[in-house]
Amino acid sequence: MKRKSTLFAVAALAAFGLSNADPAVIVDDNLGLSHVSVFDTAVPDAFDYPTVDPKDAGVLPRSWEDAPPQIPHRIDKYLPLNAQQNKCLDCHEEPDKIGKKAKGKPTPMSETHYVKEGDELVLANRRYVCTLCHTPQANVNTLVDNTFKGD
Repeated sequence: MKRKSTLFAVAALAAFGLSNADPAVIVDDNLGLSHVSVFDTAVPDAFDYPTVDPKDAGVLPRSWEDAPPQIPHRIDKYLPLNAQQNKCLDCHEEPDKIGKKAKGKPTPMSETHYVKEGDELVLANRRYVCTLCHTPQANVNTLVDNTFKGD
């Protein structure tokens, strides 16, 4: 019984000491790796995605070799993208046209999006959420400076 009393007394003293300790103050300049205030980040300007028709959008340059193509048109009316509903496939799933980009026609998905079943290419089950790799683009100013050079 004496041991329980001693343990209780030590725990009570420790709790009392911790409750009266000075709170740790962390300045917002030390929260991340950049060592500037998190409140110094500019608020981005509002923007709209281009209203160009997908047939007239063309092909955007890639940021580096083998980068996934960017989406040159708005996609809000094609969302959500999942295995049950994917309107991208209506235009871009053309396995017989792989590697044959024609002006004014949608870019066919690459062979990496398919698996071979016999002599036929079938869409791979893991390729339904296009926006995991492909992103729509808008003409906006950069929010954070970047020195990345792809070439």
